[in-house]
Order: sequence, then structure tokens, then C-alpha cells
Amino acid sequence: MSEPALQVRMLGDFSMVYQGQTLPLKNSLATKAMGVLQLLLYRGEAGVAREALVDALFFDDSSSDPLNNLKVTVSNLRRILRKAGLPPEFTVRAKNLRYYFASPAPIRLDVTAFDEQLDNAATADNEDEKLACLLEAEKLYAGNFLPHLAGIDWATVAAAHYRQRYFHCVKQLAEILKARDRWDELLTIATRAAAMHHLEEWQCLRIDRLMKTGQYQQAKEVYDQVIQELDEDFGAKPSDALVQRFHQLSRAGVVNYETVSEVFDQLQEDEPARGAYYCSYPSFIDVYRTCSRMLERTGLSAYLLLYWLTDSHGKTLEDSQKASVAAPKLKAAISHSLRRGDVFTQYGRDQFLVLLMGTNLKNCELVNQRIVNKYKEDAARGVSFLHALHAVGTTELDLDDSRIWHSAEGCP
Repeated sequence: MSEPALQVRMLGDFSMVYQGQTLPLKNSLATKAMGVLQLLLYRGEAGVAREALVDALFFDDSSSDPLNNLKVTVSNLRRILRKAGLPPEFTVRAKNLRYYFASPAPIRLDVTAFDEQLDNAATADNEDEKLACLLEAEKLYAGNFLPHLAGIDWATVAAAHYRQRYFHCVKQLAEILKARDRWDELLTIATRAAAMHHLEEWQCLRIDRLMKTGQYQQAKEVYDQVIQELDEDFGAKPSDALVQRFHQLSRAGVVNYETVSEVFDQLQEDEPARGAYYCSYPSFIDVYRTCSRMLERTGLSAYLLLYWLTDSHGKTLEDSQKASVAAPKLKAAISHSLRRGDVFTQYGRDQFLVLLMGTNLKNCELVNQRIVNKYKEDAARGVSFLHALHAVGTTELDLDDSRIWHSAEGCP
């Protein structure tokens, strides 16, 4: 079967290829004319009602005659298509108050082919046929639907549709490929999925495959990369599924060393830094649990402090941009205010956990005041923080107890 004369890509980017040549449309992507073209191509033979086009693409138009603006835009679009190299038969036509993209020959849209492959997979007669369709669909998905239109209602709805279908496709592929021990193919698919959509689920698939084939060091590298991205890019804690992989890697040993000296070298910090020890949230969990057990034997005390960012009135900080500015400042204040033997981690976008070992309640208050003072030296404008104090080893955290509940008074 020969390829259609006109091929349109909408997943991951937008492009039109006519008889093997990509049309030069990149410089026009941000224009209203291209918005009209993309919506008409997407709706196909059904076309789009004139009023629907106005609502979808001219919602921010303050002029008194948006319908006339639509006519001018369509006229500009016809001129763009001719200038790009399409024959005059490929054009925009109006009929019965609807607009259509007219074509003398079939047009191939990647989104249509994607849906068709997934529909065929759902009605396949056997697993081999289903797998073939799913693999074809996975290849067709190259990213979010028309990403440059993110925020435009109709494109946002379409993007959610294809994204969810893609996620379901990958999950089905994972089930089949795992059962068939085709781990290399699964790794390729999971790596592509993780690159396009930063979901831990796809990273867990990568880790599973690497552990399944005994590549524990590579699996640990993927895990470390995910933890770093969650911390630096999203300020989020790892999911339970990712923490489970962490423990699996720990039990597997990850790296084998031949001598005690080599093990000792690996245990040391690369460059011992001043201040408290910062670690990932899963590592913090293990440190906390180890500390709790040690306290049972030694009789010493330890305290857990939880810090979270707020607005200047002590309310929940809703502004993610302010949080992204303030969180590193609070992290630095905590790091420089604690002893080398203390441990802390970031928990979520705007929260920090601090473990103070071998100390008492009075010293905790002194530590907190140092953190407050240090933060005030380089505070984020309009952002304060609160903290709660909890004795390690107790089961209840009473946030109404005035002895352990404090606002960071004086923070800007």
C-alpha cells in the first residue's frame, strides 16, 4: 500500500510532509492561522463549525468582529499553504457555516494511525496480533499532542486522551513482554516512556528489567538518577514502588567488592562537607529506623523536626515558583546550622525532615533558632516557614502541644 501524498505529525511536534518533502511551516506555528489548520486537520471530514473555531482560537480576541478576524485568518492560512508548496487543491473551504480542510487525496495523521493500532489491539484474535499492534502504536507515539498548544482547551483535552492511551499501551506491553522474557525490548520502551513523561512507573520498569538480568549497578544508577530528578526538579518524595526497588537493590548488594579495604573506601564520603548530612528520603527512612533501635539500647534521646514553607501569614504556600526559590534557601540554612552528625532530607516540594541525635529539647530550640536566623540572612521574599518537633521513639505527635509547636517568628 502506497503512502498518502500528505502525512501529518501531531504527536511530539507538528509537521506536514507532502510527497516526501517536509513543508516549511515552523516559523508559522505560533500564528492563529496554524491553529486553525491544526484543528481542521484533527477534525478531518467532520470539519469545525464557524462559531466553534472562534471559541477555540479567538477566545482572547477583544475586537468587535471576531468572525471577520476568522475570515482574515483563513485567507492568510490559504496563502501560507500555497507558499509552503502545497498544490491549490489542498486548501480550506467553507460550507454551511462550517470550515473543512479540503484534500484531493487521503491524509495520514499519526494520531489516527495511533488510535487505529490500539483499537486493533483491543479486538485482536490472539496475543501475537495484539502485541504487534501495541508495538506499532508505541512507535507512533512521539510525545504530547501538539505540545506548543498546551493550555488551549481543545488541544489539552486531546493531549490527555492520547497520553492516557499511551500509558495503557505501555502497561499492556510490559505485561506481555515480561511474560515472554523479552526484557531488552521492555527496557527500550520504558526508557522512551520515561524520557517523554517523567513518571516513576516507567523508571520502575527500567529498574525491574536491569535487576531481572542481574545488572544491579546499572539499576542503582537509574534509581539514583530518578531520586535526583525528584529532588531537584520536582521537590517530591519517591513513591512506595520506588522505595520498594531501593530495598530490593539494597538486599541485592548492588556492587560486589573483593576486599574489606574496597568496601571501606566505598562507604566514605567523596568529599566530607561541613554541616549536616543530606540524604535522599528513602535513605533517611533507614537512618531514622536505625536511630530508633539504637535509642532503645543506649538510653540517649533524639528528635525529629519537620519544617515546611508557608506564606508570610503562616498559610499554606500555594505559589510553586516561590517554593522553588525558597526551598534551596531553607535547605542551605538547615545544612549550615546543624552538626556533622545530624541528618536531614527534603520531603516533598516544600518540606524538610531533620534528625537531631544525642540531644535534648533545649538544644533543639537552640538549633531551630540558628536555622531561623540563618534563613533570615538570605530569605525568600514573602516566604516563611513553620516547624514541629517530635521525640524519636514515641508514637504520637501532638501538634497542639505548645511546647513542641512553633512558628518561625520574625521570618520575612
